[in-house]
Amino acid sequence: MNPVWRQLLSRGGRPDGPVRIGFIYPDRGPLAQAGSDMRDGFLLFWEEARHTATGRAVDILLETKATNNAEEGLKKAQKLVEADRVHLVGGIVSTAVAYVLRAYLVEHEIPTVIMNAGADGLTQAHRSKYIFRSCFSNSDASHPLGEWAYVRGYRRMVLIGSDHRGGHEQVGGIARTFTKAGGQILQELYPPRGIRDFRRCLAQIRSDADVAAVFFAGTDAIEFVRQYAEVGLKDRLPLIGKGHLIDDTILPQQGESAVGIVTALHWSSALDTPANRRFLQAYLARYQRPAGAYAEQGYVGACMIAQALETVKGSVEHRRAFLRALEAVEIDAPRGKVTLDAYHNPVHTIYICRVDACWPGYQNTPIANYPNTSQFWKWSPEAYLALPAYIDLRGRWAIEASRMTPLRSADPFPAVREGAARAP
Repeated sequence: MNPVWRQLLSRGGRPDGPVRIGFIYPDRGPLAQAGSDMRDGFLLFWEEARHTATGRAVDILLETKATNNAEEGLKKAQKLVEADRVHLVGGIVSTAVAYVLRAYLVEHEIPTVIMNAGADGLTQAHRSKYIFRSCFSNSDASHPLGEWAYVRGYRRMVLIGSDHRGGHEQVGGIARTFTKAGGQILQELYPPRGIRDFRRCLAQIRSDADVAAVFFAGTDAIEFVRQYAEVGLKDRLPLIGKGHLIDDTILPQQGESAVGIVTALHWSSALDTPANRRFLQAYLARYQRPAGAYAEQGYVGACMIAQALETVKGSVEHRRAFLRALEAVEIDAPRGKVTLDAYHNPVHTIYICRVDACWPGYQNTPIANYPNTSQFWKWSPEAYLALPAYIDLRGRWAIEASRMTPLRSADPFPAVREGAARAP
């Protein structure tokens, strides 16, 4: 610590100047809209707070990058930490980027609030006292959805997910609780991120499945939902998935194709609570567009930081005290009550929502909820962390019956795995 700061803090004071928060988000690629919404939700809170916390000014330093360019993301983090001397970092959309930034930010002891990247390991096997989340771990809403699907009566599931770590974790969580309840995974399909034509993938879906569980986000989600309806699957095979598949920001573009899809997430614009109504109205008034889940996550991230700053009376330089304050946050968020578990991931309500047509458009209507859901679901942290990681279970969920439809050698999706033994 700077000697001047040390002397000042020893007298109970704090350094002059603003709290500096670095914010990293994508402005290009399939997740650019997610990044912009997350940024705007974050900025909305600080505008409402007049960019102050306990009388100390708060400066936001924005750094943009391509969606999955981890090297570019690392350079942005280095600039913020080494040149701009930020006190903490927020934002971060991509799982892949988050893993790369983690090592650097932890090495430099920078408190970091991740507001979208859901990489399970960041708040599980690779947790750190410097890493926090305002959003979710990739599989936390997947667990109740898998159980809900079995209770609903589904027994034979096809998994379809974007072929990256986040996609494997999102659909893996569904598969784990669905199979634990007694369901079977017939098939796994993992098209690459950024693909524009899903028809070859969709043509491979087995006819004996009774539900498809899916994860895509951003522009991939728009195209998948449209094409799923266009090829006639919407009326034959129910579609469930994570809420990013039909986020409120892309739902108008999916339109009628999305009606009836059931998803799980920690927030919906249809939640009728005072905190959510205030948030939705303020966001719409400020940006002239409706808020989505990414915006809510950015807003909650700002709430967490502000509450921790209030606790330490603005003295973010008291790093240990500030970290303890972050661990203890309790937010009355638009989604409902948010606290953090011992691994710094939110404990919150997970909502099962169905897309309904309603004037003047479409909405994700909550039809069930699971209060106080943690990333470990009904397991203890120790028992859960002893289970195989979802990245290692990729391709192992499908039962032997899927050998009935082997892939052709010319198939463009080499990541498809069929016929493996069922995972434990």
